Amino acid sequence: MLKTFEGGSGVAKARRRRFACMTAGQSSATELLRSCPVVTATGQSMGRVKSVLVDVRSRQLRFVVVTSQGGKAPVVIPWQALYFDSSLVRLVYYTYS
Repeated sequence: MLKTFEGGSGVAKARRRRFACMTAGQSSATELLRSCPVVTATGQSMGRVKSVLVDVRSRQLRFVVVTSQGGKAPVVIPWQALYFDSSLVRLVYYTYS
């Protein structure tokens, strides 16, 4: 089931949908990313991938929803800020400071 974001009501709501939330099993990309560890550039664990947000208009991956450890609220990270480290099978979050 796809969940969409950007509120509204009725027909107007359907026209304004911008992002679709995809969970594991809905596409091959989400299946590959499911439960993938996410770490900072220094190696500190941030959590694991819960789902991804896809731009409905362009059909491109835009954000990754990460469940943090310790029961904290999920974190939404822009896809462009992530790098897949294939040698350690994890996503690395680069912050620009």
